[in-house]
Amino acid sequence: MVAELNRLLTVKEILPSQPHHLEVHIGLNRSGHSFVHRQYATYPFRVSRALRLDPGDTDRTYLYMMNSSPGLLAGDALRLRVTLDQKTRLYLTDQSATKAHAMAEGQRAEMHYAFEVKAGAILEFIPEPLILYRDADFSQTTQITLDPTGSLVLSEILVPGRLARGEFYQFHRYFNRMQVNTPDGELVFADTMHLSGQQNRFAASPLFAMMPILANLIVILPEVHLQSLSAALMAIPPKPECSIALSRLPNCNGLVIRAMAKSVPILKTYIHHALITIRHLSNQPTLPEIPK
Repeated sequence: MVAELNRLLTVKEILPSQPHHLEVHIGLNRSGHSFVHRQYATYPFRVSRALRLDPGDTDRTYLYMMNSSPGLLAGDALRLRVTLDQKTRLYLTDQSATKAHAMAEGQRAEMHYAFEVKAGAILEFIPEPLILYRDADFSQTTQITLDPTGSLVLSEILVPGRLARGEFYQFHRYFNRMQVNTPDGELVFADTMHLSGQQNRFAASPLFAMMPILANLIVILPEVHLQSLSAALMAIPPKPECSIALSRLPNCNGLVIRAMAKSVPILKTYIHHALITIRHLSNQPTLPEIPK
């Protein structure tokens, strides 16, 4: 595996970088069930068949993204576009963590997400963690077009190195910018995160050292009472190795939750319970088991 990865790194240095695309369009069939109306994928992307994980929730489809590459390498430019037609419902995840490998100074990998959520549609995007290896440089943009009646739940877990090997904040840089607009192009809100690795003066602080795993959760639910949602999310039994805070988002009926924890399972458990709570308060079927 190491020899194969070294060969791929060498090839990446001599071949011109090409963008890799995944496009998925979710529509409604004649029975009113969400289905994959159209999809297009280039290497290394693949998409699972549309799954119905809950017999009582046939209106929603569950999809897994699959990446057949060893991870993100220098020069990679991955693009994912997902469109949800009116009143469709999609739960989107991936099979395993994304790994950003070592890169030479001045090189980086990029990931660009574009989501369009039309009237009455519901998108839940719950990916596996991103792991930033030593000398990784990763940039991500997320552009979301959200109808005022559309719902969005989007999570992210960030691991600052292969912690079991003692690799801690040895990456170069992590940059992430999210922007949410209405279908008319009006800005709803923007969120930017720029995290230094090797030059991070706070990496050795007790807070980061004790709880190095970071997570974000964006929740926009147009018909849910935010005060009730906030109270329910904060009432989720906390773990001693976890710190959670939430704030109201501007120009929409939504919340942003920031979290830090000692381990990935702690944050995944919190996000899982949060999604159960969100579905309950928005009168949706309960969250089924998501096999991985």
